[in-house]
Amino acid sequence: MKKMMLLACALTMGFLQVKAQDETDALRYSRTTSGGNARTMAIGGAAGSLGGDASDIWVNPAGIGFFKTNDLSITPLLHSINTDAQYYQTSASDSKNQLALQNLTLILASNSRRSSHWKNITFGVGENRIADFNQALYYQGKINTPANTYSSYSDNYLITLANDQVMDVQTAETNYPFGISESVKAGLIGPVYNNSNQFAGWSSLPSEIIADGYALQQSKTLLTNGGLNVFSLSAAGNYEDKFFIGAALNIPSIAYERRETFEESNPGDANSPLNKYDVFNYLKTTGVGISGTLGIIYAPVSSLRVGVSVQTPSYYSMHDSYYTTVTTDTKDQGIVTATTADVTGGYTGDYAYNLTTPMHLLGSASYVFGLANPDPQSLKGFITADYEWVNYRKAHFRFDQSYSSDIAQQNKVNQNITQLYQGASNIRLGAELKWDIWAVRAGFAYYGNPYAPASQNVNAAQYSYSGGLGYRNKGFYLDLTYVFSNWKDQNQPYYVIQPNSLNVPSPAPATWKAQQGQFVLTLGFKI
Repeated sequence: MKKMMLLACALTMGFLQVKAQDETDALRYSRTTSGGNARTMAIGGAAGSLGGDASDIWVNPAGIGFFKTNDLSITPLLHSINTDAQYYQTSASDSKNQLALQNLTLILASNSRRSSHWKNITFGVGENRIADFNQALYYQGKINTPANTYSSYSDNYLITLANDQVMDVQTAETNYPFGISESVKAGLIGPVYNNSNQFAGWSSLPSEIIADGYALQQSKTLLTNGGLNVFSLSAAGNYEDKFFIGAALNIPSIAYERRETFEESNPGDANSPLNKYDVFNYLKTTGVGISGTLGIIYAPVSSLRVGVSVQTPSYYSMHDSYYTTVTTDTKDQGIVTATTADVTGGYTGDYAYNLTTPMHLLGSASYVFGLANPDPQSLKGFITADYEWVNYRKAHFRFDQSYSSDIAQQNKVNQNITQLYQGASNIRLGAELKWDIWAVRAGFAYYGNPYAPASQNVNAAQYSYSGGLGYRNKGFYLDLTYVFSNWKDQNQPYYVIQPNSLNVPSPAPATWKAQQGQFVLTLGFKI
């Protein structure tokens, strides 16, 4: 029993060591798009007032009230992303491709009620991807600031052991199963003794290289997988073909995997036995939440439609699984590897917590032309625009309330969220021209910068440009869309605990830019 209690404490301490969730993760799960099928993505995701599209469930559910017939559609997507990063004037690039199910929707429309002002009631059910986490990022370089600012990824291990006043190898090898203990077992860090053979502190092979005046060669590889999907049940009513009201119950689910490898190598210090070492951190996050959406669309005349919708905050129950592996390559010992399971007797880290992401407020307008002409050969179309507001400062975590250290970490992360982020405006524009059975579409989307000016982060606004073709004939439709997106961001290689006895700062973040292409295909049937 005592051993299990010690293990539980070690795993909890390990959660704080690896920072399994921080402000970066809060932003990842808060920053979403409208998603949808190929038609909606072709018009920039602007589906707040147009109506009559299955994607309306996730933007403004009042829009499904326009349906008069049942509808079934499926949308696969091919995702390709390229990243270019720079770290201390050194450039590197990486790329990744992924095939995913973007959208699957069923619409059930009732017959018109001629004796009622309510023309029809429509129900919708479906799954929609609103965030994609598939990405590969790589960067490398050497800190090129003055020598007294050189640092190592392993510095936090030394600082933590000093702060905790650990003075024996056994404690260091057993109580810190997510980096420190593995580093001791792999020979990366060890105790220092004075001339009287008394304990004098801790040292690491990288810190000895820095003491000799060398900056370490550093690199980071970050591979992520997964997405944020939303399963929704919705209903909408159509009052006199002028007023539409709808609501949706949303069950969002998160699946996220991160494989992070940070490597430091000897830049040429002949006095050091170290060739190189790396720390591999694995994290798997799953979560299930709940939210609701309420929307209305008003069409005062047949050619004009305006809409508003509100999506409540999403409330998630989250779970993390994680472990760490340290591998050293030295001249005297060769390659030595130690992992979390070596420290815990086979266990990995596990942690459950809660996350709330912010609400979305949306206003929209559409102009539709050509509907009055019954000739199918006549030109028809629309232009539409959405404005959305999301306050990213409202995201917040709730950690385990049983431990004061967890509560302190929770408060620190939530404070960081309010300081680093801001409210942002998202703008989506789209247009379609249709003649006979063919349609051509174009769109643009702007997702505003979530970082507050005081955070000194890069401007991470995202721009998307889209175009597509559509075919509709005898109850069957096919839509093909291409979306190109680009944005900038930054990645912190590691943070050095502040203040610290080593008197070293954290390194500057790596800046990176991404270019993403998405090929989207929708097959649909009127049933």
